[in-house]
Amino acid sequence: MKKGKKPYYGYKAHIAVDTGNGFILGGHVTPAHVADTTEFDRLLTEANLSPDAPVLADKGYSSMKNRTTLKERSYIDGIMHKAARGKPLTFVQRLMNRLISSVRYRVEQGIGTLKRGYGFSRMRYTGLTKGNMEFILTAITFNLKKAALMVRT
Repeated sequence: MKKGKKPYYGYKAHIAVDTGNGFILGGHVTPAHVADTTEFDRLLTEANLSPDAPVLADKGYSSMKNRTTLKERSYIDGIMHKAARGKPLTFVQRLMNRLISSVRYRVEQGIGTLKRGYGFSRMRYTGLTKGNMEFILTAITFNLKKAALMVRT
């Protein structure tokens, strides 16, 4: 991306997290300019969820195409609703967003731990291949440490 005339390199991680235990189920890294909505199908495939599983996602993944994808794969739609210009959310949509966010905090906790505890707020390498490898190794480490802590308690 460019700010003014100066180029900046940025990456974005798309992560699937189990809301029950907080394990990372899958994910990948893309350039920062890639929209979340376009990566939803790939993320679902990587997560390898069972049918009738609820899929909770933030507003960045909100689109009719993604909602249709969930229906076709027989997942429960838990994508937060997004207000459009001149079309505020209805009471029911706001209520659904609140219910979804009450469960999604576990996902955000895991992402926060990756950023704070594992230094994943910035990429150490340039290039998608190295960035994806860094994500995979970090996710493995995160899951192993989480599993060890669960066994100990």
